[in-house]
Order: sequence, then C-alpha cells, then structure tokens
Amino acid sequence: MESRIALAERQLQVLEALLRIPSGNLASTLSHVSDLVAAATGADKVDAFLYDPARDSLVAVGSSTQPLSGLQRQLGLDVLQVSNGGRTVSVYRSGATFVTGRLDQDEDELKGIRQALGVRSEIGVPLDVGGERRGMLMIASLKPEFFSADDVRFAESLGRWVSILAHRAELAEQIARNAVEQGRRAAAEELVTVLAHDLRNYLQPLHMRLELLRLRAQRDRRKEDAVDADGAARAVLRLGGLISDILDVARIDQGVFQIQREFVDVGALVRDTAGMLSTAEHPVSVTVQEGEPVRAPADPRRIRQCLENVIANAQQKSPAKASVSVFVTMQKNRPDGAVAKIDVQDEGPGIPPHILPRVFDRFVTGTPSQGGLGLGLYLAKRIAAAHGGDLTVDSAPGKGARFTLTLPGAPESDAARPEVPAVSPRE
Repeated sequence: MESRIALAERQLQVLEALLRIPSGNLASTLSHVSDLVAAATGADKVDAFLYDPARDSLVAVGSSTQPLSGLQRQLGLDVLQVSNGGRTVSVYRSGATFVTGRLDQDEDELKGIRQALGVRSEIGVPLDVGGERRGMLMIASLKPEFFSADDVRFAESLGRWVSILAHRAELAEQIARNAVEQGRRAAAEELVTVLAHDLRNYLQPLHMRLELLRLRAQRDRRKEDAVDADGAARAVLRLGGLISDILDVARIDQGVFQIQREFVDVGALVRDTAGMLSTAEHPVSVTVQEGEPVRAPADPRRIRQCLENVIANAQQKSPAKASVSVFVTMQKNRPDGAVAKIDVQDEGPGIPPHILPRVFDRFVTGTPSQGGLGLGLYLAKRIAAAHGGDLTVDSAPGKGARFTLTLPGAPESDAARPEVPAVSPRE
C-alpha cells in the first residue's frame, strides 16, 4: 500500500514538473523531459528516440545531460539504424514495453550498448505522438536489476505523458513556422503589388511610343522596323496582362475583387478570345454546340481574362504545332440548373501527379523552364468561383490536360438585372 502511495506521489510530482516545461522546440522539450525522468528514476541515461524516415533510423532527439549520454554520442549510438535491430528498435516496432535487469546477457541487444556503454538495466516504452507510433523512451542504468515493477508502471505512464509533450512541441514549432512563412509571404505580396502598380504607370506611354514607331516605319516603308515595333507592342501588352493578374490577385486577397454581370453569348466570347490567342505555332479551334446560343449571366471582361489564362496555359504546355481544342456546350438537365460548359483540351504531356492536386494554387508552375509566376490558373479558378461556377482539371501522364470551366445559367430577365457592388473597387 505504501509503495503504491509513493508511486502515485512520484508520478504527480513528475507530471507537475513536465507540465511546467515551456512550449519550445521538440529537441529542447525532449531533452528537458529526459533530465526530469532521469532524476525521478535514478537512471544513468534517458533517451527519447524518434524515427527519422530519411535515414531509416531511430534518433535520440532528446537525451539527459549525463556522462553516459555524452559517451553514447561519442560512439554514434544516438542514431540507430532500424535494420540493425536491437531492443530500441524492437520496442518501436512492437509497441510493447521492454524491461531487463541483465542486459549484458541479452544477445538481442546491440553490443555497443551492452559492452561499450555497459548498460545493465533497461526499460523501454513506445512513444505514440499524435496517434501515430513515432519512437520510444529508453531508461537505462549501469546497475543490474535496478528497476522495480513500480518503475515499469511509472515508465509506461511517462511514455504517454512524454508523447503528449512531444506532440505539443511539434504543434508549437509548426505554428511558429507558419507565422514566419505568412509574414514573409505577406511582405513579398505587398512588395509585388506595389511594384505592379508602379510598372503599370510606365506601360501606357511605352505602348504609345511603340505605336508611333510602328506607324512611322509603315509610313517610311521600313517593313522590318514595323514588324519589330509590332512585336514589341505585343510583348508590352502581355506584360500588362501579367501586371493585371498580379493586381487582381491582390484584390482577391483584400476582398474587393468584383464582377459586373450581363447576359453573355458564351460561344461568341470564346471564339473571339481564341481568335486573338491562336497562332501558327499553336492554333486554337473552337466548337460550339449547334442550336440555340450558349448564354449565361457573366462579366465578359473577367470571363475573357479567365479563358485567356487557361488557353495560354494549354498552348504553353503543348508541343510545337499542336493545337488546342475548345468545346462550348449548354447543359440544361442538371440538378443545379442550366450550366454553360467550356472545355479546353491540350495535347501536352499531362500534369505530373505531384502537381495535379496543387495546380490551382498560386505560384505553382510545373517546371522552372516553363517560366511564369504561377498566377494564371489560380486567378482563373477564382474568377470562376466569383461567378458561382468552377474550374476543374482532368489529366493523365502522356494524355494532355482538359480544363473545364462551368458557369451557371439563369433566365435572361434575371441576368440582365444590374448587380450593385458591395464594396467600392480600389487598387
């Protein structure tokens, strides 16, 4: 009875000490825990091992500050290959408690621990962090038959408490990393937005100058100069489109991105957009369903912007001389009402499986050689959502990608009604 009371008091004291440990990084937390456990059990060494998949090893992330722990590090026994086996590995794999008072006679333990460290008594308990087997807690003594049955029960309780503390430390680390990342991202986005505003102020006069040079070259019959000026003007327009995308992303983040609906002939809008983007290198073909026009309430400028980004992406991903196919249909027999559907199919290599789930995230660009900021599809997805529609993708390696833009249809009388902005637009 007295033994149980003493065990309960010892557990309470250690638990109170563990709860007072500040939420720091994982290594410092586990080292602090190891010192507390060593003091409470009288052990010569305590280690909190966690599995490292990169090395397929159990690593002593936290160890008590004792001479035996220092010797362990010198011998390289703080990193244990899973393939080498040993009692540390067996506890991790099985999840069962291990205890012995004659480790020197245990042939299943590593020689380095039995002979070089001279450990004689050992208790090992698993560490399940966040509901997942992550490692084990090893309590060691140089004395034979050192640990009692009460020590074993105490160690099993400690294993559960240490697992909770480790999970808390990992969450704290993740929160800190997220805060730093969000701060960096916010600063970078603000810098890019300010830069985009400034750049746009220079584009219009530059475009006008190029137009004057083109007209002057045409007047003087300098054909090559006229072609070069026209090409430079198109490059400036593309740069202007990129700047507009950057500013629109900022408007989305600020909650002031707006659309102005009107009743749009979707087929005509798609044909016009495709005609502007079609080139000899990457022609764009459009097929619109026969019969009544495909119409939907939408902001034609924003839908054009969405289509330009999707079609340009398809052209970029397609091999030389490969066409991009666009199909426009109206689907009326759907539970959610009539839907205008636009499919954009390319003949490229398809989207890599590791990119596919993130293809609509900002700054995702596939391969560095393809360039771009990775904002086009992100913005296109948000434009579709702002209309109450969606932009999805279906792709398999070697079979190209098919992007599908859906826009909800509505009676023309409802769609023609002007929409009052909830927030005044600002840049």
